[in-house]
Amino acid sequence: MRKQSLSERRSFLGGLLASLGAFALPLAKAGDILISDTHSHVALRMGPAICMRCDLSDAGVSLISWALVSDGPFLQRQPSGEILVNFKPTVDQLREAYQRMLGGMQRRISGENLRLVRSAEDVNLALKGQLHIVLSTEGAHFLGGDPNYLDVVYAQGVRQVGLGHFLEGDLLDIRTAAPKIGGLSALGRETILRCNQLGIVIDLAHSTDQAVAQALEVSKQPMLWSHSAITPQATDWRSRSNHIMSVSLANAKVIAQRGGLIGIWPSRFNFKDPNAYVAALGEAVAELGEDHVAFGSDMQGLAPAHTMMEAYSGLREVVNLMLASNMPETTVRKVAGENYARLLKAVLR
Repeated sequence: MRKQSLSERRSFLGGLLASLGAFALPLAKAGDILISDTHSHVALRMGPAICMRCDLSDAGVSLISWALVSDGPFLQRQPSGEILVNFKPTVDQLREAYQRMLGGMQRRISGENLRLVRSAEDVNLALKGQLHIVLSTEGAHFLGGDPNYLDVVYAQGVRQVGLGHFLEGDLLDIRTAAPKIGGLSALGRETILRCNQLGIVIDLAHSTDQAVAQALEVSKQPMLWSHSAITPQATDWRSRSNHIMSVSLANAKVIAQRGGLIGIWPSRFNFKDPNAYVAALGEAVAELGEDHVAFGSDMQGLAPAHTMMEAYSGLREVVNLMLASNMPETTVRKVAGENYARLLKAVLR
């Protein structure tokens, strides 16, 4: 075998180090990439002794939508994961539940000295690495037919409102029940316009495709679908597949075209492992553009058998996998954190 010259060995080692550096460099940068989350229930089921800030800060999360479940006390989760409605509550019961849950969240926020997003300037601080919470709701049942109640909600610090969930309401049709409204009601239209006026992000998750299409025609501001997969065709309440909660590609494209955002949901209903989730994020970017895809974790909102992660260290792993998959760093930064911040700044007053 011919003995390599010194120059040949140096050339080989240089090439090897360069190739290793090309792989290692993105991973080295991963820790300074902001993580934001369009939909989370982290720590809502945990006692006050649990440190919410610790999990978020350790993973490098600086912006999350922390959502109370407006119809939560009236729902029952089955071992299969199916959600059943126990009974139809009154407006007073819904508002009492909302105020009680919000009070618990506010106590934790105060106890851990967490910062709330109230304005675009707060979002700018989050982009600099200061942890901020977007108070949110999943479902708007507490409105009780009165869009002006949003003024109360806004004054309490809420900056993101989901219009539907599992309990049928009077704003729009939901994906898990037979349609009764025909999409979006007149009250739903008034609610969207009032959110626009106040500067509240509207979350369309759990809405039917017909309701989403109609809402997009009404809103003067970009809109959010906070958590699900994207399917080529629309699904509805008759679907028995794992994609019943998914937004159609057609509606996702219109949300994106109007400046909005799709939060991709890392659930085992849709993806077998983090690599499959990363692949789906790449596909969504290809379909919608890199400015219109985000993390929508639904953190701790699912039964353990159906969730891919129970802590934000899981999303940090996803960032590493995105970089290792050769996704451009600029795209990773947008999807992992910057896109949600952009949407908030566009809507907030």
